[in-house]
Amino acid sequence: MVAPVLIMALIGVFNLGYAIYCGGTVRNAVEHSSRSLILDPATTAATLEADALDLLLAVPVDDLNLTITTEQIATDVEVRRVTWTYDFLLSIPLMSDMPISMGSSLVVPVVTS
Repeated sequence: MVAPVLIMALIGVFNLGYAIYCGGTVRNAVEHSSRSLILDPATTAATLEADALDLLLAVPVDDLNLTITTEQIATDVEVRRVTWTYDFLLSIPLMSDMPISMGSSLVVPVVTS
């Protein structure tokens, strides 16, 4: 009687771990693609999003939304904040699928002339 509940809980823990792994993989892909902002501050969010999705072929992320905003941290220092969100579908046997909204942001220094 207890075994099916434990097996479902174990599969749920594995799926949650996979969701966290996918989150780290998405962060790595966005960080890698955001490096182009250092060389060309005029890079668009669509370009970064396409570059990140190219690196995420083995990860189930279809709805990556990426935005770039400009922030002034001093009178002569400007940075770009890259923010992303996506939904991960958590599947646990005998339960309805649960979409988890995940996302984060990072700051990229840029050189302005």
